[in-house]
Amino acid sequence: MHQYRVAVREAAEGLTNHWKNRLGRNDVGGTKFWQETLSPGEPKPGIPKLVWPGESADKTVKSVQRGLEPLGKALNALATGLNMTVRNVATHTLNELSEQEGMERLAAYSYFARLLDQCEIRKADGEE
Repeated sequence: MHQYRVAVREAAEGLTNHWKNRLGRNDVGGTKFWQETLSPGEPKPGIPKLVWPGESADKTVKSVQRGLEPLGKALNALATGLNMTVRNVATHTLNELSEQEGMERLAAYSYFARLLDQCEIRKADGEE
């Protein structure tokens, strides 16, 4: 059907909705959701976080955990950037994408989804 813009929009919406539902965060829009979910710091009540996993005693994990803040900021920037430059454009315009443009954007979401699947969900103390 060659409707690459629609495919990109659906992938973007699907990924955001999947994580909003999984984290119980249907109270905010997509950009704000990603900014809060992937920002550094501890989770707050009602605002769980996705964080890179690992046992702090493991030497490799220690190294990765030292990179958690920049990784969190990078994921946050990737999510925000994809939401604003890809999802919003695909949703709010009727300009069709070429096959190459569509595949590039879908690949960005695929990579982002893989990173998110490796994260742990952390909630504020006392929340289940």
